[in-house]
Amino acid sequence: MNQLILASHGDFARGARDTISMVLGESAMPVHVVSLLRDDTESIRDRVSALLQSFSPDDTVYICTDMLGSSVNNEMLELMQTDGRVKVISGMNIPLILTLATAQQPLLDAELAQLITDARLGICDCSATLSQQKAATTVKLETTQKQKGVQANKGPANISLVRLDYRLLHGQVVFSWMNTVGAERIIVVDNAAAQDEVRVSALKLAKPAGVRLNIFTVERAISKMDKLNTLGENVMMIFGNVRELRTFCESYRIDVINFGAAANHEGATPVGGRDTSVFLDAAEKADAQALLDMGISIYEQQTPTQAKTSILAF
Repeated sequence: MNQLILASHGDFARGARDTISMVLGESAMPVHVVSLLRDDTESIRDRVSALLQSFSPDDTVYICTDMLGSSVNNEMLELMQTDGRVKVISGMNIPLILTLATAQQPLLDAELAQLITDARLGICDCSATLSQQKAATTVKLETTQKQKGVQANKGPANISLVRLDYRLLHGQVVFSWMNTVGAERIIVVDNAAAQDEVRVSALKLAKPAGVRLNIFTVERAISKMDKLNTLGENVMMIFGNVRELRTFCESYRIDVINFGAAANHEGATPVGGRDTSVFLDAAEKADAQALLDMGISIYEQQTPTQAKTSILAF
C-alpha cells in the first residue's frame, strides 16, 4: 500500500490536503499532514517517525516537503536514510500531490521522475503560454486546411461520460474523471464560453497534456457529432448548464448523464445526495425533468470516489 505524508512549515501542507480533498473527495490513499510550527515542543522528525511506525512494513511512503534545503526537508532526508520504505520529494505542488494520492501501486523510479517533470509543467507564465497557443493555432488551421478530406474512418466514438458542470474544465475533471474514464478527447459545450476568447484561452491552458480539446456552442457540437463518430476516440463531454444540455439531447441521443456541479443561486435548491454541489431553480429542474422524460438516466456524483445518487424526478 502507498502512504502519503505532506510535511511543511506552517499550514501549507494542511491547505494542500484541503485542496486535494475538494478535487478528489475521499482519495484512494490516506493523506497525512505534519506541520512545523513556531511553538512546537516535539520535533517534526519525531512526529513523522511515529507515523512511520504505524504503517505496514510493506508500505511505500512518499513524503512531500515544501522546499529543497529547508529544515523540514533536511529532517525528512535523515529519516529516509534509516527507512528503506521512504521516498522524499521536495517542492510539492498540487498536481504532484493529486497524482500521488490517486496512485494505486508504488511508482517505479522512472515513473516518479516523469511525475516530477510533469508537475513542474504546472508552473508556467500563463501570458506567454497563451501567446504561444495563438501562434500554434494559426499553424494548425493552415495544416488542417491542406489535409482536409484525407481522414480515414476509424469507427464510432465512445462517449464515456456526459457531465453537467458549470466550472467546465477544472481540477476534478482533469485529475479525477479524465483518468477514470480514460478520455482521449474532451468536448466542452457551452454557448457563452465558446464565444469568449478569454475563456477559450483559459480552458486550453487547463487541458491535460496528450488530450484533445474542443470548445463548442450547442449548435456546433450537434453538427460535429457525425464527424466525431469517424475518429474512434474515447470522449468526455462537459456541459455548462441544463438548458443547453437539454437542447443538445433533443438532437443527439445520450443514455446517461452525470450531474456534477451547478452553482448555487437565488431560488435554487440542492439536488442529489447529502454533499451535493448541484443546485437548480424551477426552470432548471423543468429542463432536467425533460431529460428524464426522454428516457435518460441521471445521477449526481461530484467525484468518482463519492457514491452515486440516482435522480428519478425533479
